[in-house]
Amino acid sequence: MLVSVQMIAQQIKSFKTSDGESLFYTQTGNGPVIVILSGGPGAGASSLQPWADTLSKKFDCILFEQRGIGLSSNVKVDSTTINLHRAVCDIEDLRKHLGEEQISLCGISWGGGLAQAYASYYPNNVKEIVLICPMGPDLTFLPAMEDNKTMRLYPNERDSLLYWSKQPSSKNSNLKQLVFSQLPYFFDHEKGNTILKKEFSNIVFNFKVSELMWKDLNKTYNLNSLLINYKGKCVIIKPRQDVIPEETVYKIKELIPQSKIVMIERSGHYPQLENPEAFYPALKMAFSDNQ
Repeated sequence: MLVSVQMIAQQIKSFKTSDGESLFYTQTGNGPVIVILSGGPGAGASSLQPWADTLSKKFDCILFEQRGIGLSSNVKVDSTTINLHRAVCDIEDLRKHLGEEQISLCGISWGGGLAQAYASYYPNNVKEIVLICPMGPDLTFLPAMEDNKTMRLYPNERDSLLYWSKQPSSKNSNLKQLVFSQLPYFFDHEKGNTILKKEFSNIVFNFKVSELMWKDLNKTYNLNSLLINYKGKCVIIKPRQDVIPEETVYKIKELIPQSKIVMIERSGHYPQLENPEAFYPALKMAFSDNQ
């Protein structure tokens, strides 16, 4: 018996930015454009390929490798190139390269903050933003987030993190540090331990990019006076047990009152890993009338 399986082709492409750098993206599917933005800052985009695969039957999914990360690593990396202004300009350059009057953005964590920033500075160029576990429109959420991380790290996990942080750098010790530092981001730590060892063992992350971007965000990231100008569609997918406090969702909704909030139960900051049965239907539903 022959079984027909439809494969959605992936294409790796590049474009030139307005300051002359070459940045890369993976294109999957056909239809209206959705640009997918990874978190961090500093995390690679490849781990979000399942998002693109889920949406690719109806949409042209652009998995964007942000400046200095993954396929887009061969660029100048310093404070003049890794900052909020340049990150927003890179998305605008990508939109122009794609030849689209409007694009939709889908971002997780920092990627959700970057989506808000682009919608703030280019509100007329955005059709929809879908924000997963997003940062708020400013950084006032950070102290509560740090408290949540501290509270959710069990004593034995805290001891393990301290132990592995003192060991010589190696693939194993670095992975152990990553696992124990990320456990507070999960609702179920036992499940989180298993997921982290499998999914994060080969994760792409640029710590220098992360450090530079956070340094700039601490000075420049406040969208409260601009985000109100965005009048397009907004869907916020928020896990109930996310380390980012729930109040961030309502701060966004104050500025974008047309926002729709979708809660994911029994999940922390990575709903695509911890509760995919709820997350992926919510993701598809968020873009259901964007065609």
